[in-house]
Amino acid sequence: MHAVKNTSHEHGGRIRQQMLLAALMWSAVGIFLFIRGVWNISGLDDQLKYLWIAAAMAAGLLKAKVILEKTAGRIAHRICSRSPDSNLLGFLSLKSWLLIVIMIIMGKLLRATPLSRSFVWSVYVAIGAALFASSRIIWRKWKAMSAREH
Repeated sequence: MHAVKNTSHEHGGRIRQQMLLAALMWSAVGIFLFIRGVWNISGLDDQLKYLWIAAAMAAGLLKAKVILEKTAGRIAHRICSRSPDSNLLGFLSLKSWLLIVIMIIMGKLLRATPLSRSFVWSVYVAIGAALFASSRIIWRKWKAMSAREH
């Protein structure tokens, strides 16, 4: 029986898969939260609802630039430095997966508060916009990796 060696092509393929997963996750969650927030604000009886949406988008884009672009870069770096035989879902650290669970719980708690619904759904718009905007960092890395393979 012969052992199969991992070639750099196989390693690159595995890393590209993980980069794609990370980019898809950030994009999909961002789009989902953004649409959910906009949809719910749009249905409210609030004369300022479009101002809420605009302000939340601006806040989200600022958050993307100041915080999440750095985080996306760290995730891309983590993926590139991983072993080719590492767990596919390990593209995020255990700490990051735990943070995701905490954020999901916080979203549920936020919806249960007596806070203004415009504010609550604006948080969703802001976080969604931030995730989607900063996902471009991971997409660029994935695209660059794909271009090197061809």
